[in-house]
Amino acid sequence: MARNILWLGAHKTGTTFLQKSLDLSGGALKAGQVHYVALDRFRQDYTRPLLNGRTDMELGQSVYRQDWEGTNLVFDENVPALVQHVCQPEGLYTTAPERSRKLADHLGLEHPTIVFGIRPFAGYLPSLYCETLKSTPFKMFRKFLRTPLDRLAWYPVLKGLQEAFGGAEVLVYQYEGLKGNERALLSRVTGLAPDSFTLLEKTERPGFSHRTIRELRELSQKRKVLHKDVRAAVKAYPRGPGYPGYWPWKPEEKPVLADVYAADVARIKADDSLTFLDFDTL
Repeated sequence: MARNILWLGAHKTGTTFLQKSLDLSGGALKAGQVHYVALDRFRQDYTRPLLNGRTDMELGQSVYRQDWEGTNLVFDENVPALVQHVCQPEGLYTTAPERSRKLADHLGLEHPTIVFGIRPFAGYLPSLYCETLKSTPFKMFRKFLRTPLDRLAWYPVLKGLQEAFGGAEVLVYQYEGLKGNERALLSRVTGLAPDSFTLLEKTERPGFSHRTIRELRELSQKRKVLHKDVRAAVKAYPRGPGYPGYWPWKPEEKPVLADVYAADVARIKADDSLTFLDFDTL
């Protein structure tokens, strides 16, 4: 039987860098019997038509075999939810179990291992918000953040995915420890040697600065903000030495967010049914 891996997110935890590195490592993956479909093709054939209701796109037949001794690797952070749907009043990624199960059933992926990255909420939520502005109508951060601070938690997301797949193995990594450990993580997930992987030469995309959001907010008070306005504002005021990154939190919220995340990580580590990947020992 094949080994099946569902790498499901979260958004903004190094997924794009890791996916592009997998694209660059196609020869090593094939030699190591790891079947991986590049992200753009995967979304076109499966994620968009199956989960996002894109009736203009044809749903592809599964290309993942179960009758071999290799590994099927699926990697798309949009499977659990699109960026604009992550934050719900009930919590984060509330649609993850249903959407992930629907995809796995269509692809015929039996007994998959789940891979999921987590990240401190203080940096994660502004980054996720800025990502939504690239493709959805402009709204202020507080309207985007529908999840109360005391309901922010990764643990229920992980347990929901685990239960959806009958107690599946769940591998959890922390984004804040990823830099410099990308090959170690890819090796742990796939079983291939760390030096098998060709990493993307990092090309930093212009980030959203606080000034960028301020300009868009002021524009929104005059007229509808278009996607070209967002691109122009990012280009005019890119995050960097002259323009600090977007930071929406009040001073009293920062320690609350830190405490919530610390308690969440402690809960994850204490659950023996979850596999917490410590980069110091990976």
